[in-house]
Order: sequence, then structure tokens, then C-alpha cells
Amino acid sequence: MRIFLLEDDEAIGIGLSYSLENEGYSVVLSKTIAEAKQIIDAQDFSMYILDINLPDGSGYDICRLVKEKGDFPVIFLTAYDDEVNVVMGLDIGADDYISKPFR
Repeated sequence: MRIFLLEDDEAIGIGLSYSLENEGYSVVLSKTIAEAKQIIDAQDFSMYILDINLPDGSGYDICRLVKEKGDFPVIFLTAYDDEVNVVMGLDIGADDYISKPFR
């Protein structure tokens, strides 16, 4: 199973990639919206884990892009835990919404 991870926090990105790879998943990590768009245009993944607040844009835009390609599972992993952001993420097609910090 191939997972796309969009996370600009290096410690979280590396740690989550490491944990997922130890469970047998293949992970592609991106730190920016621009890089994510290039990768997603060229490849499909089994699941997408997206941060919302990135230096060059919003993970919401990447969620929309993924959902235009097909019905792939999308999970938001973000520090934004207010109800407005959770509802917005789920409304644009995310399958789940996990707030940081997480265990």
C-alpha cells in the first residue's frame, strides 16, 4: 500500500513515515503544495494524509485535487482542531480528520 504524506513539520513527517514504513507501507513525503501537486499529477496512491497549513498554500486544495482524480481515502492531520475546519475538511471530501498532537 502506497501512502502520500503532506507534512511540512520535518519531525512529524520523518516520524510518521518511519512508523508507517515499519508497518510495511510505502510512503512518499512532501513538504510543500507545489511539490505535492507534481507528485500527485504523476502518481496515484492508496491513501493520502494531508496537513492543512503549509508554507505555500492549503492542504484543502490538495484534497480537492485528489478527489478529482478518484475516490481515494484522504485523512487530514493538522493542528487546526476547531469545528469549522473539521467540518470544512469533511465537506470537501476527507474521510477523517485527526488533530495534532496525536498518539
